[in-house]
Amino acid sequence: MFFIDPFNKGYLFGYLVLLFFVAQKELLKSLLDQDFVVLFLFSIVYSIFYSLSPIKGTQYILIYLLFPSFFYLFGKYIAKSIVSSEQLFYFILIVGIIFSFIGLISTGYDILSNGFVQTSRDVSKIWGGEKINATGMAAYLFSNMCIPAVLMFGLLNRKWRVQFLLIVVFIVSLFCVLRLGSRTQIGIILVTLIISLVYKMSNLSPVKNIGIIVLLFVGLNIGFGSIVLDKNSDLLASYATRMDNDKYGASTAGGRTERWEKSLINLVDEPLGWSVEDFGFSHNMWLDAARVGSVIAFVLLVLFSTKSMLKVKTLLTKTAVPRALKNLILIMSIAFFLQFFVEPTLDGSFNLFVFFCLFQGIVNMKLIQEKSIRPLTTI
Repeated sequence: MFFIDPFNKGYLFGYLVLLFFVAQKELLKSLLDQDFVVLFLFSIVYSIFYSLSPIKGTQYILIYLLFPSFFYLFGKYIAKSIVSSEQLFYFILIVGIIFSFIGLISTGYDILSNGFVQTSRDVSKIWGGEKINATGMAAYLFSNMCIPAVLMFGLLNRKWRVQFLLIVVFIVSLFCVLRLGSRTQIGIILVTLIISLVYKMSNLSPVKNIGIIVLLFVGLNIGFGSIVLDKNSDLLASYATRMDNDKYGASTAGGRTERWEKSLINLVDEPLGWSVEDFGFSHNMWLDAARVGSVIAFVLLVLFSTKSMLKVKTLLTKTAVPRALKNLILIMSIAFFLQFFVEPTLDGSFNLFVFFCLFQGIVNMKLIQEKSIRPLTTI
């Protein structure tokens, strides 16, 4: 319900997570760790600096302060409660689809009401009708872009109903992404597919790997030879003016490289943060954290992110964890960081960061369980 955000009141369900831990102090103490401390310190610093100019409202002072770290603990609690790796796999998958609810419903309704081709990429939010920019709306769909990589790994061969449902969700999500003109989400599809393929091949025999490479080569040749992308087609209408644009084309990461350069300079020249009016958002979660919360928040967030990546890397080496679950954790982690690298997450898609904290709590608890050499149910 927090991620569905009914009538823009989802934060109330976020406070329920806090009350859950307040009511169970012993459980809270048992889940505390170094990552929580780093994340909570970041939240303290960021919320203090945000309070000097609470653009999104004073409510967000508490939200920024409490939600990331306590949702991280809630993720640990969930992973501790779910014994089966298969159940944990489906839990992560389902939460990702639930997270996409706003993006799917809002964009889908917009297409049905106003048609696929429109002059503006922005879409009205299903709750209240507030106009959300295409970047922010597309962020809700990031986890659904991982579905091809999940299906390609062969996890659900015997569960055709689940496969069919996931394929439908992905196709609908892809149409929404094309309507929004999000290059980030298309990039997530391609990168996660490649990573998942490489990870799959790492456990196969040389003969099977050669077979996969040959099939892939033939498939790509047939695909590129028979499919012609028309920039003037309705399907690509939202991309038409951006493909070859000198300022917002692919060579400048959609116009982001200049902002990244200015933001890196400001880390030294403006260590206590700078105004968004200077040159807009940095379009990078860590640099935007520095803009609002100073270089201190930047360092703490980089530290938490680095620790998170290392934990994922360590989990991938654990032989007792089913490869299905490891593949899902790997591609979801990559999708999160691809999104973080090019979008102002804390300003425009804060629930995405909260989802990441929940997800990382699950990863860390799973790693703790593996270190205790507890038998696991395989997929």
